Amino acid sequence: MSTSYFEPVEPVEPVGAGGTPATQRFDAHEHCTGPWSADAMHGGPPSALLVRACEQVVAAAGGTGLLAVRTAVDFLAPVPVGQVEVTARVVRPGRRVALAEATLSAGGRDVLVARTWLLAVADPPVALPDDVTEAGVTLPEPELCPPVGGDRWDFPYGRSIDWRVVGGTHGRGDATVWGRARLPLVAGEEPSGLQRAVLVADSSSGVSAGLDWDEWQFVNVDLTVHLTRPLAGDWVCLDAHSRYASAGTGLARSTLHDTLGVVGSSAQSLVVAPMRR
Repeated sequence: MSTSYFEPVEPVEPVGAGGTPATQRFDAHEHCTGPWSADAMHGGPPSALLVRACEQVVAAAGGTGLLAVRTAVDFLAPVPVGQVEVTARVVRPGRRVALAEATLSAGGRDVLVARTWLLAVADPPVALPDDVTEAGVTLPEPELCPPVGGDRWDFPYGRSIDWRVVGGTHGRGDATVWGRARLPLVAGEEPSGLQRAVLVADSSSGVSAGLDWDEWQFVNVDLTVHLTRPLAGDWVCLDAHSRYASAGTGLARSTLHDTLGVVGSSAQSLVVAPMRR
């Protein structure tokens, strides 16, 4: 078994001076495999890989010390498990605010594209009234929560995450779970806070599935994640719920927590259809 989701195919070259477009190739390991097909990735790992590329290209352009606080990922096609190529560029350079774009391709075809905003972190911290900041929400500590069980989680990506149940997941509907990756995104690297959040948040639609997995498909076409502050620690909690419409569309949303309290939110647009027989 591999020890990361991705491994560089060749030594990682530094991004060009001034943040010029940079391209890297990676081998995707088996832990990337999602629940719908043995040949397709779960959306979390490749989305997190695009966040990583955005962070790196901004840092190379002089935006050092910026915090990635939001990413919007569009899924253009299923991502095959295998070798992928990531290209990133700076859209809006800046020392306090920067925007980057990254594209993931496989077999010469673009399959994911992401735009990530990065902001400067105030030092010293800004003094704000208590009533305008996110309130802390007391949740059971992850280590005190039982692990998730059941066949729904028995696929490579699902097994790569240490899932702990706060509430729900035993049937269908809203659920709250802690999640922590058991391995790094890229071999030999420590993922950033937004990378960790994205890696787990793409599971919101599955965690809170209100439809039978054997009878329905509810595939997301995008993923948007916002953070209000730096993520504390390795654990991310999804307070998740999904809603569906007879038009064949749906929306999965999560309030994101870390061990300090509420830290952000995520959303996924869903295509809903009966399973093909």
